[in-house]
Amino acid sequence: MGNGGRLTFATGNYPSSTIGVTGSRLTNTSTSPENSTSICQTDGSVAVYTNTMQAYNGASAAGWFSFIRNFQTDGTCAGSSTGGAVSFPDPQSPTNAWYVIQANDVTSGGCAGAGVNRYRFTGTGTTVAYNAGPTVIAPNAFAGEAITAGTDGAGGYWVIVHDKGSTNTFRSWHFTPTGIVGPTDQTVGAAVSDVSGSQSYLKISPCQDKIAYHSGGTLVVHPFNRTTGVIGAELRRITPASFGVGLEFSPDGNRVYYSGQDSPISYVDIASGTINVVSSGTSWSMQLGPDGRIYASPAGSNVGVISTPNGTPSYSTLALPGGASLFRGLSNIAWLTPQVPVISSAATATCNIKDFSFVFRNYFNANIPVNLASVTWSWGDASANTTGNLTPQHTFPTTGGPYTVTLSFTDQSCTHSWSTTFSQTITCPAPVELLNFNGLYNHGNVDLTWQTATEVNNDYFELQRSADGVNFTTIANIEGAGNSSSILDYEHTDVGVSGTILYYRLLQHDFDGTIKASKIISVRLDKTGSAPIVIMPNPFSSSFTLTKVYAEVATVSVYDVLGRLLEQKVTNGGELSITLGETLSNGSYIVQYATATNSYTLHVEKK
Repeated sequence: MGNGGRLTFATGNYPSSTIGVTGSRLTNTSTSPENSTSICQTDGSVAVYTNTMQAYNGASAAGWFSFIRNFQTDGTCAGSSTGGAVSFPDPQSPTNAWYVIQANDVTSGGCAGAGVNRYRFTGTGTTVAYNAGPTVIAPNAFAGEAITAGTDGAGGYWVIVHDKGSTNTFRSWHFTPTGIVGPTDQTVGAAVSDVSGSQSYLKISPCQDKIAYHSGGTLVVHPFNRTTGVIGAELRRITPASFGVGLEFSPDGNRVYYSGQDSPISYVDIASGTINVVSSGTSWSMQLGPDGRIYASPAGSNVGVISTPNGTPSYSTLALPGGASLFRGLSNIAWLTPQVPVISSAATATCNIKDFSFVFRNYFNANIPVNLASVTWSWGDASANTTGNLTPQHTFPTTGGPYTVTLSFTDQSCTHSWSTTFSQTITCPAPVELLNFNGLYNHGNVDLTWQTATEVNNDYFELQRSADGVNFTTIANIEGAGNSSSILDYEHTDVGVSGTILYYRLLQHDFDGTIKASKIISVRLDKTGSAPIVIMPNPFSSSFTLTKVYAEVATVSVYDVLGRLLEQKVTNGGELSITLGETLSNGSYIVQYATATNSYTLHVEKK
């Protein structure tokens, strides 16, 4: 805050009046008194705008601060200002880059007529760099001290300035994760001009839903849409007899606190227009702290503190020790409101049950705690919502998605709700993955075999037989492995069978009583008539499967009509796949099935 003054807030939930705050002094700082904004990273790298603008390393041989550049003495536009600059992270690189936007104070300094200027810095602890600027983003017409910034709730920031002419025109830019959009001009309501083209203030409310402008004995409040940047019709206008050099919203956004160069600290109730005096002291600038108090800036070694600004406010002072002081200016902070939270899900022992949680993040994407008034989870799978649980567990269907999980919440400082979504896909393995199921006739018996690739909660297999493929009778129960991720082999012999053809199926039983049926297989029992094989499909397009009736070793050969051998395989299993390819010419082909005692010839068609 200029001249080495600093406020330090202990960790705690945002917003909370229990966060501890102390005053202290920084060394190696500029003696330029009128602080307007500052921004720092967690490693200590910092950019400061006071009467001038400077950037410092976070750690170096020169001490906690290491001077980088003075934007006043090197001829760059700068000047006296208590509210003429804002700073915020670059949404495209929030952890190591930030912007300082400086509005022109035309009453002093060397920057008259230069307009609103944009600067960009990068920093990684010991190497802070002035990266780009000044870039003039608005002409002198929009170059008073009235500038503010606020979050859009999606990782971006709005920067808004007010013209210093006779209209009520706002110019805005939207800094997003994909780039800068704007400028956009909006003229709303009756004219308001600032005093002497400079002494004015502009602020966005903590909930980012209102904007207030104070200058020239006039204070106006408008609704603000943080998603679109649209400023609405005037909500309240008062005419305090003061220069507009102090302005801040209460945490709930229902009041605007203001002061003047020689007038007391007061507030106006936006809904009723009632004005109340808080203190006979004055303040050139005000800033809402993360503890829910409003801090004021009388000149000297004390910081003004407005406690319970939503209720019955009281004014006190906080001493800055060690010779630290402030003069008119406090940092204009654009990033107190947390970003929309980030949802995450964690796996549990059961594939379709997930543990959910979420975290809020501050302006440099570090996790922070936030006091919430309500929390609701919607799971996107037609199940009931979960309310009031910050870390719920939810059971989804065993397969499907993506399910859109929606978290809706209301924070304690705002009355409107926010929401964010998370995409959850569930893919659970089948309780039993059956690789194959085969049956072969073998001298009056049927040998039945099957394999599993995985088993989850597999109690047993129920083996069933049918003479017509419709009505089945259980012939055996075979114990399952329970849980397995290895290939397992099962077998059973159906002894002393008779007839022409029999049908078999498996019923797989889980420990929880769930039953799943396998495909139905057929087994021929007679050796008379046609070849003891079935070919499907026929006609084929690329490949066909040969299914054997008997458990016997056989050689399968495929020829074209000219007698040329195309494929030959030896099989002792129940099924054999023959692939001839899509490029094979359409027409008739010969399949020869030969055992030690018999040979059969069949025809297949390629289409």
